[in-house]
Amino acid sequence: MKKNSKKKKLLAAAAALALIAVLSGTFAWITSQQQRVNRVKSAKVVNDSVTVNEIWEPKPMAPGTIAKKEVSVTNTGDASVFVRVSYEEVLKHLASKGDVTFSPSSVPGAKYPGTAAALNSHVPVEYSAAQISAENGFAETTDPATQVTGLEDGVKLFVQGGKSTDDLTGYVEEVYTPILVHEYAAGKYQQVQGTVTPTGAVGDRSESATGWNFTVSDIKYGYYADGYKNAVVNWAYSSLAPVGETTVTGRALLGTTGNRSGVEYDYREAALGIVSPETLPGDTPATDADLIPTANNDVKGVQADLNGLAKKEIRVGYGSAMTNIAALNPAETDETVAADAAKKWVYNPGDGWFYYTGTLKGGQTTADLLKNLVFGENLGKEYTNATYDLVVKLEAIQATETAIKDDTAGWGLDPTADTNTEKIVEQLLSRIGK
Repeated sequence: MKKNSKKKKLLAAAAALALIAVLSGTFAWITSQQQRVNRVKSAKVVNDSVTVNEIWEPKPMAPGTIAKKEVSVTNTGDASVFVRVSYEEVLKHLASKGDVTFSPSSVPGAKYPGTAAALNSHVPVEYSAAQISAENGFAETTDPATQVTGLEDGVKLFVQGGKSTDDLTGYVEEVYTPILVHEYAAGKYQQVQGTVTPTGAVGDRSESATGWNFTVSDIKYGYYADGYKNAVVNWAYSSLAPVGETTVTGRALLGTTGNRSGVEYDYREAALGIVSPETLPGDTPATDADLIPTANNDVKGVQADLNGLAKKEIRVGYGSAMTNIAALNPAETDETVAADAAKKWVYNPGDGWFYYTGTLKGGQTTADLLKNLVFGENLGKEYTNATYDLVVKLEAIQATETAIKDDTAGWGLDPTADTNTEKIVEQLLSRIGK
């Protein structure tokens, strides 16, 4: 009854979800929106009345890269609301953290079969087709079946160079470079190590190394052992049910699967590699000082990066309207000063939500909470093949004391829970009707 009551009574409750996907150096921004509508007195509340706005300029994931990602909130209805924003994160990274293993085909999974059987299956180290292209002077041996001894199925030998003779001295010089690769699909190659030795008399060899005879031995396949892991974080307990669901779980997209703007995601336990009796994580507010913005234009880390890789290279640049709890002054009597202070964002480590410090009236838009994504200069091999998804979730309720405090009709903020929550509640209450 309690959850159903909350779901029915949240006024103008909106969950706008935005997912940033970073895969092999590319980005995708996918959005979804969910609304819970109620009406009180003459206030008009319509679907999509409180929404997330974004300006997204994706860039490759590379050390020192900054990608513009501006996020704000707009109230298009005519009922004043309070808003809060938080995150869910999924960082998919290599279990080996970028360390490469070379093993013979006798090791199960070392030689990539072409498709991964499971999340924790070995991942092949890709070899660029461009590296062994004709433009770089490489070509496959003319007749591998007769020229090359010791090749395993699917392994190809590409060579560059050959033999040259000095016209004056008659000195014969051989300069060649052999490269072994495993072609597991058309034009897709796995890195291979091995010993490549030309055979036969030097004088009998052709000018181009592609015509030589070779013996290949000690073939080993390059891979990232044990595939992928997912670091999953839910910063704050969600008051709304996940998209397409009716039961409140405390999460927004975590635990669901779907397609957003042509991008597939699957955050169900099996897909994330969460095996019973483990379950999806509960809400875990960020408490590390380097994760909590407290001033204008702060650049801070994210939890999944810290938890999954013990790194702080995936970072969020916050807007100039960021403030901290200590700076809140709900007792301010100068309305001009108080109104300006009510146009800020503040993070509450007590519950993991970013709160807009004033009411958001109809037709108004908040200052930017996020400004960009920043990838650190020390973005190293740990991020090889990584995917980072940041879900930005929004909740909005009617700007009343009951909606703030009542856990069956709103956010259920208890001002006695901790001093941070107390200060935020006081700040919000001071702005009712203003």
